[in-house]
Amino acid sequence: MFKKSLAIAALLAAGSALADPLYVSYDNFNYSGTVTRYASEADAIAKTNPISTASITTVSNDTRSTLTDARDGNLYVAKDASASYDADLAYFSTAWYFTTFPALGNGWGNPNNTNTGFVQFYDGSTTPTVTGGWSNSLTTFTVDVSGGDGDTGNYARLWAAPKTGGPSGDTSGVFRDFHLNLVADFAAAAVFNPTTGWYEADANPTALSGTATGIFENQSTTDASLNGFYAFDFSFAPGSWASANAATWGSGAYSPSAFFAAPAAAPVPEPGALALAGLAIAMLSLVRRQRRS
Repeated sequence: MFKKSLAIAALLAAGSALADPLYVSYDNFNYSGTVTRYASEADAIAKTNPISTASITTVSNDTRSTLTDARDGNLYVAKDASASYDADLAYFSTAWYFTTFPALGNGWGNPNNTNTGFVQFYDGSTTPTVTGGWSNSLTTFTVDVSGGDGDTGNYARLWAAPKTGGPSGDTSGVFRDFHLNLVADFAAAAVFNPTTGWYEADANPTALSGTATGIFENQSTTDASLNGFYAFDFSFAPGSWASANAATWGSGAYSPSAFFAAPAAAPVPEPGALALAGLAIAMLSLVRRQRRS
């Protein structure tokens, strides 16, 4: 009985504080990092025999430049949220669509609107594994996406490094491996929405970190010499060119998408409470043994 009580306490201590259903729409962040090309998927997995490695660098479009050695990012993830928010979807891409010239069309003049440094993962199937949600304090939100090929509607793309520029057909293919993790901290606790039963935050995080890594098989429709396997390693940071330049989407003023929602985290007992529970179970076990003797 005493061993069983310890096992129960251990299981309680290992319980996750995260609730997996979630919804995230956020585009006021940037990503930086490297893309390494390999001849085979086996080499890309083992990270052996690289053909080339290129880092994301600052890109200019006329007088406008991206953030230093970075690109604006966009993240949209929904899991089990269709009743109140949206259908299941995992989407991570370059935020190319904002503009400082709305009359000329979305994306016009945006220095992020280039194949160089571009990424687009779009998967509406159930293939990706999505986990995350609010911390117990409702001030930290985590989202983790693993798997999926990002090939829904042939939207999968990744910079064919180190080539610069080129038509969109240069970068087309399938993600053979994909993993994304983002952690956002907020100044105030998320607010309960009685209609959905979820807790929501619609402000920019006060701190943000994360990564996106994986392997992309390029299957170019315009330049077969670019085909191969590209391993990417990106890091996230807060801030974007669109925010810094008061860019617009259509004719409206810039309004970054910052919305995080999930049910409350499953409560995890405090260490002191676990200790008391274990002690109580142990005492009950002792009493029962004394009664048998």
